[in-house]
Amino acid sequence: MGSFLPPSHEQQTFYGLFVLIAAIVLITLVVRWLSRKRQRLSRFPFPHSFPHAYEWLARALGSLWLLDGFLQAQPSMITRFIGGVLAPLISGQPWPLNIIIKWSMTLWSLNPVLWNEFATWIQIGIGLTILLGGHSKYRRLGLWISVFWGLAVWIGGEALGGIFVGGSVLEGAPGSVLLYVLASIFLLAPEQFWQSPRPIKMLQRFMAGLWFFVALLQALPSSGWWNREGLSSYILSMAEMPQPHIFSLPLYAWAHSLGQHPLLWNTALVLTFFLLGFLWTFAPRSPFTWWLSLTVTFSTWWFGQDFGVLGGMGTDPNSGAIMLVALITYAQLLKFPLWHRIVERDTHVTKSAG
Repeated sequence: MGSFLPPSHEQQTFYGLFVLIAAIVLITLVVRWLSRKRQRLSRFPFPHSFPHAYEWLARALGSLWLLDGFLQAQPSMITRFIGGVLAPLISGQPWPLNIIIKWSMTLWSLNPVLWNEFATWIQIGIGLTILLGGHSKYRRLGLWISVFWGLAVWIGGEALGGIFVGGSVLEGAPGSVLLYVLASIFLLAPEQFWQSPRPIKMLQRFMAGLWFFVALLQALPSSGWWNREGLSSYILSMAEMPQPHIFSLPLYAWAHSLGQHPLLWNTALVLTFFLLGFLWTFAPRSPFTWWLSLTVTFSTWWFGQDFGVLGGMGTDPNSGAIMLVALITYAQLLKFPLWHRIVERDTHVTKSAG
């Protein structure tokens, strides 16, 4: 599968189009910025009452989409996306999902260069509209595109996060793009929603359900995580990806330990995930619940997902990044002391600058 052009020609075509579109986008952004600047001078800005947590979540989501777009523009994605990303998803999937993934591969193979260009710029576009759209219709448009594009990627490009083939949060289950979609829907809610206690309650229920779900995935015998080859071989494959030694050495050490004690390690993982589910159910406002969640999430992001972007074939920073964003959003909504002080200082600096 792929283009008949030599790889060097494919890259020249891709990056030539990339530079051309980037120039058009840059000119559009400059014109838009000058127009908004004139509008601000002629009238007062439209007031809004969204909390700081809303803006934090929007900026973080926009930044992640922007990063995903640039990761899609890596040279390896132009020629190896089908074989390196899509093809490995097929094995073991239910037949309807198998058909969808194969259809995605067939469609992509018609013109890998143009499809990769499209995927790159739709993600960059989503990120820019969310980041720069403010509280306008442009941000809402970006969020709606985020929902529909995210669902398409989650189904056809992530195979539903691998939940039907023994997926684990160590691999990124239930899928980072699904969490992008949920964050986008969250941000589409009106101001009245964000000024009520409902965002806090919804995040609490989401976290409880998520940790119970990943604990169940980790505990399933069919997943293979109880075997010596399951956990150890997976972590070893992450350690062997091209990356700085400071990241790979702990992975090699953990893979060695997993190979010697797979039953002990997987039991510890399952119990930890179940514990977090219970804590988010019965003590969601406890700082201990939040800090333990932060520690476990960062640990799985490093020691399982390898930060998602290393090795030249990562299409996003995996689910650990957006889960950390959700935890920080929750801390701001609940006004935990550390984040509340940071928010107050940021607000004071913004007002002083204005």
